[in-house]
Amino acid sequence: MASGGEISFARFEELRREAPGAPAILDVPGGRTLSRDDLARQIDDVATQWNARVPAGCIAMVQAPNGPDFVAAVLAAWREERVPLPVDRERPLEEVEALARSLGVQTVLRDASLAAPGVGVARSGLLSHRVDAVGTPPRLPERTAILKLTSGSTGQPRAVAVTRTALSAGIAQICSTMGIGPGDRNLTTLPLAHSYAFDNVLGTLILQGSPAVLVSDLVPRQLFAVVRETAVTVWPTVPSLLDILCRSNSTGETSLGSLRLVISAGAPLAVSTRESFAARFQLRPRTFYGATECGGIAFDREGTEDLPEGCVGQPLDGVSIEIDDAGEGFGRLRVRSASVAAATLPSMGDDLGEQILSTGDLGRIDEQGRVHLMGRIGQFVKIHGHKVHPIEIERFIRAIPGVRDVVVVPYARSRASEALRAVVAGGSDVDRDTVLRACERSLPSYKVPRSIEIRDVLPHDERGKIDRRRL
Repeated sequence: MASGGEISFARFEELRREAPGAPAILDVPGGRTLSRDDLARQIDDVATQWNARVPAGCIAMVQAPNGPDFVAAVLAAWREERVPLPVDRERPLEEVEALARSLGVQTVLRDASLAAPGVGVARSGLLSHRVDAVGTPPRLPERTAILKLTSGSTGQPRAVAVTRTALSAGIAQICSTMGIGPGDRNLTTLPLAHSYAFDNVLGTLILQGSPAVLVSDLVPRQLFAVVRETAVTVWPTVPSLLDILCRSNSTGETSLGSLRLVISAGAPLAVSTRESFAARFQLRPRTFYGATECGGIAFDREGTEDLPEGCVGQPLDGVSIEIDDAGEGFGRLRVRSASVAAATLPSMGDDLGEQILSTGDLGRIDEQGRVHLMGRIGQFVKIHGHKVHPIEIERFIRAIPGVRDVVVVPYARSRASEALRAVVAGGSDVDRDTVLRACERSLPSYKVPRSIEIRDVLPHDERGKIDRRRL
């Protein structure tokens, strides 16, 4: 259970005074371990740049890879009364600058390896990148702790304003539900700028002192070495990495040592991947479902093999879920939680209320109180007069033996007719005829994809989601 009140620089300082030499960050690429005292010195370096470039009360935008600089930048922003806005390392400079202009941000701290020659390089390895022609800064909600970026999968990303109370509540809910304590060590290869990794890894470090094991990239062989050398106990990850690990023949190892909890989020976890991982490593990954606007929502608490495809478990401690039922047994998910964000910027008629979020997801709740996701609102396809949701077809195809992943999208067969196209990643025993025959046996004809493509892998972004733009 998380303790210590609200997440803040003061909370980090409290933990540092209790145990200054305790490990805070295990920086695997850098080959070093930073104590809480070491991290405090790193914070001093970054704070110097904030003071010189970013006025108090303003947005402190930082773009850096996973590492001590990223963590120090967030804590330095809080210490100097700035509002941090972390940005994925992979976002191109043009997009970063456009976002900065829209939020009135004149200076972005960027990792020196990302930027063109600039000014203000500190010992932290971050440099100040100036943005010209910025707009007027938005008025932030009171006690805003951080701005988190949405993925931008449907357009330009937006910033979600999360208050200190909401951020703290969300992290505490995760720790309580998942049983993550100060003695756990969290391993991540995911960008800390993403809400999932920020809350599960950086949040637990600052709120309760759980050390963060940070890796920029991780091939299967390295995973075993990192687990052994750093004694990690918790691994928040994504299905695509679990699938790669299951299929890897680079090592015959089957033990994950001290690792006791594997959390999968960001994209649907196929039952086949989950059970293959469990069979090989005697540790079943747990599905976790959340949203940038409210943090964690649901979690597979039991970790049993009978969790159905599309089921994401039960609500987290302190979270309740309602269904806006349209009379079909499912509907839009509404989340009630103290972790719900205050606003998104720029505002576009947001579905945010007082600790209530109306998500963009469709779902249902079964008799065991488990949440089943049914797809996104607005993604229905009209085929021969019937409404079809692509995720329903994806779920069916993903359950075909040998299929690892799938994406189903609509395409126009003619000006007046739409159909479905399935792009499938599968093993050597999966071909187009296998998928087509399975669909024809069990689905109405209008739900059968008219185009089926087989690939070895599907492209994924840094967050583990299928990269539909590249696809």
